[in-house]
Amino acid sequence: MFKGKNSKDYGILISAMPDMVKPKRREDEVTIPGRNGVLTIDEGCYEGYTLSVECGKRGTEKLGDIVTWLDGSGDLILSTEPDKVYRARISNAISIADVIYLYNSFLVQFKVFPFKYSVNAIRSHADDLTLTTPTSIKNKGTVYAEPTITVYGSGNITLTINGANYTLTGVDGYITVDSEMMEVYKGAINANNKYAAMDFPRFEVGRNTISWTGNVTKVEIEPKWRWL
Repeated sequence: MFKGKNSKDYGILISAMPDMVKPKRREDEVTIPGRNGVLTIDEGCYEGYTLSVECGKRGTEKLGDIVTWLDGSGDLILSTEPDKVYRARISNAISIADVIYLYNSFLVQFKVFPFKYSVNAIRSHADDLTLTTPTSIKNKGTVYAEPTITVYGSGNITLTINGANYTLTGVDGYITVDSEMMEVYKGAINANNKYAAMDFPRFEVGRNTISWTGNVTKVEIEPKWRWL
């Protein structure tokens, strides 16, 4: 499945699925004169990578549609991991070769972000949470999550996650903190000037505590659990 369309609908035959890949952690190694070994600088993030799918098709029907479909960015779901979604982009040239009479083969290379997400969360927001009292939640994934958090209330509010404070000033109705995009907004209006913190909230693997001070009616969370 790519961009909501199934390869079966185009008569595509998959001859080889990609291997499962663990993304490379982004690190720099620095050699210091007079010091044994190297100093490793860990950025705490991961590199994207490429998934290659070997495809084939009998006949020439829908070849033009296939080429149009296999372009640009979208959600990718593999039959080997039907419960996970990759954020993917196709940027390579796709050459369709007639290797046997009326059988065309081609290779599709997906450049993917380093994390996989839940299919259910993407389709139905099944993991979304609405909190009215302080609590703790468990990260279902295998790596830290960068949530989108909408706080409903008014005035100055401090959101506390795992002991770290994130202050929101002059809230009028609601305000959204998008940790993945590193943006704060209300609807389509930028509200970065109402956010006072050095970084953005994230949910570590395991239990995470959430509380707040100020006039808050509820907190809505799109946790965006993810897997390596």
